[in-house]
Amino acid sequence: MPNYYSRATLQEPMSDQSRAWPTEMDAADRVRHVALTQTTPQNAGWIAEEADVSRDTAVKYLDRMADQGELEVVETADGTCYKPDDATQFLREVRTLAEEQSVDELTDELRAIGDEIDSWKSVYDVESLEELRRSIGREDLSSSDRRERLEAIEEWEYNIQVREALQLAIFKQRGNPGPQAGRESSHFQM
Repeated sequence: MPNYYSRATLQEPMSDQSRAWPTEMDAADRVRHVALTQTTPQNAGWIAEEADVSRDTAVKYLDRMADQGELEVVETADGTCYKPDDATQFLREVRTLAEEQSVDELTDELRAIGDEIDSWKSVYDVESLEELRRSIGREDLSSSDRRERLEAIEEWEYNIQVREALQLAIFKQRGNPGPQAGRESSHFQM
């Protein structure tokens, strides 16, 4: 499906924007787009409003997407909600990276991630993400130092996930072995 709107665009409800969906996007495409670009679980009514379809139409397509493994169904205070399936999204990202970037570009991104992780190791005088996590409890840290470290932890975790996607994209293009065993990895295992 073409990407008509970026993830950032949909962080604000579309009801605050013009409701002009491209004419080539039918109800299923609109529901799919809204559902797959959200970072937090949303209920069918919210998705229906954003996709400019009836709630029943949204439920029909959302349930189909959940059955196909594209969405997870979760119960929240807002009732039954839908969110993109993490593994499916990760694999979709790997495919996109492999199709849209050269091995050299992917390698450059891996190098940049490695450099950023190395800088955190140096700045915080740690050898691993786990060691940085443990350092949060140090009594000599100010609250701003703790916040800074927590932000670095969040970025480091994200970089690990991106690094795995980049490594798998290179593997897809070249047929090389995937991420090395024994290295830090996110919850996505291939």
